[in-house]
Amino acid sequence: MDINKKSLRRLISFVLPIVFTGFLNTVIVPVKVLPLIFIHFGETSSVIFLCVIIYWYFNVRRSFPQKQLRYNVAFFTAMFILLKVLTIIKYYFVIPGSTIARYAWYAYYFPLTFAPVFMLFASLHFGKPDNYRISGKWYWAFLPAALISAAILTNDLHQLAFSFPNGFTDWEHDYTHGIFYYMAFIWSGLGMLGVIILAVRSTFSRRLFKTAWLPLLILVMIGSYPLIYTNDAANRLFIQKFFAMNDFICISCILLWESFVISKIVVSNSDYSDIFAASSLNAGLADTDLQVRQVSARGVRPLPEQLRAAQNGEALLPDGDTLLKSRTVSGGLFYWTEDVKELRRLSEKLADSADYLEEENAMLRVSAQIEEGRRQTEEQTKLYDRVTDALRPQLEKLDKLLKNKPEDEEAFRDSLKTAGIIVAYIKRRSNLLIQADIKPVLTGTELALCFEESAKALRMADISCELCIDKEANFSARDADRLYEEFETAVESSFPGLRYIRVAISESEEDGFLMTLTLNEDAFVYKNDEKGVSV
Repeated sequence: MDINKKSLRRLISFVLPIVFTGFLNTVIVPVKVLPLIFIHFGETSSVIFLCVIIYWYFNVRRSFPQKQLRYNVAFFTAMFILLKVLTIIKYYFVIPGSTIARYAWYAYYFPLTFAPVFMLFASLHFGKPDNYRISGKWYWAFLPAALISAAILTNDLHQLAFSFPNGFTDWEHDYTHGIFYYMAFIWSGLGMLGVIILAVRSTFSRRLFKTAWLPLLILVMIGSYPLIYTNDAANRLFIQKFFAMNDFICISCILLWESFVISKIVVSNSDYSDIFAASSLNAGLADTDLQVRQVSARGVRPLPEQLRAAQNGEALLPDGDTLLKSRTVSGGLFYWTEDVKELRRLSEKLADSADYLEEENAMLRVSAQIEEGRRQTEEQTKLYDRVTDALRPQLEKLDKLLKNKPEDEEAFRDSLKTAGIIVAYIKRRSNLLIQADIKPVLTGTELALCFEESAKALRMADISCELCIDKEANFSARDADRLYEEFETAVESSFPGLRYIRVAISESEEDGFLMTLTLNEDAFVYKNDEKGVSV
């Protein structure tokens, strides 16, 4: 199994002080170790042990990329620190055998019951992505830990964790264990068992068999130490004096976790430098002075001025084919390169294509304008053809009148009056037809203008004309054209004896419109019909 130098240095820096504190614990005679300051070996070993735990935490917390995992590692490490602080308080800061010392002893079991819970929560992140969140049901594990801790802290009330047959006179030596004491160790054992199961499952799922021997070795040590420690027949063994049981629990848990890191069961960034150096990335890392400190196998080593030009942006290297990009990171600069040779070739090709397309677009725009003009001309021609077809009878009549001019002056005057009536109709009817193609609805005012112009022509022909048109009404352009056409047809059919005409037009809820046309003494009513205008 490969152990990188960083992990090995951390392991050695952690183990050596612990071994030293173990040797201090075997020295039972107090000695003066510093001039002017009298410190017993027991106090010294406890302080060293506490510093080692804190040192270990601040070293490993930077190795875990998973945020939630770091939090749980921090919590169970805090439990170990609290346990050691309570131990120091009990033995070195309060009167031995006092009530405060006894409650400090009871308080041991708060970190001892909660630490396995936080270790279990941390273990749930084995082999999981960085954004993994444990299920809320796991938080019920805090309830048994809290109940057991509370029961032991209130032991003086019920003595179900520690029983003192002779009262509290010699409680440090004269006591027996109760149910809550065993429940605390069973609960802690279950938590550790869960950690082991999760570690084994992660080992199998990620095929880490070759690296699993170190955690197994730690587990054998954890299992064997309590048996040796409680063996009365082995009182002379050196290891019994090496560590107290509380200290051993802290050491074994931390060593087990360290073995998880080294065995790759816990994802850490210990090997990131080697992985980065061996990767196929075109990247590197530079310090705040823009000096390259780490570079990948395919990466380049740009000069500081080149990195400065590309700082938080990009810059083209002198070869013209490599683009240098960078981003500021904690402690320096991360940079990478991109081969833009092909991009440059494509850019040049695209520039040529853009010029060609611009010419094509110009030609297409001219063609589109020509086509649009042709389409508009075609539509106008069709519209004029429709107008001509609709007014053909009147145009033919007008043509005959102009070609066959009577020689008699009175007849010629009557012919001109008739021609004026037809011309007024042609003018207004053509406007109606054109408007029908643009404006689908006409007001009564617009329709009245058509009839008024015809009325002027009629009055010039000595024909009395009266109009009564509802100017507030609205008519469809199609209906307006029908009404005007019917009006003209009736007028022309009444020549030459027409002397009086009255037109009344209004809206009708049932028929849409109603036109009453009176010619001399005859009256005609026009209504809207699906087939047209009916009389």
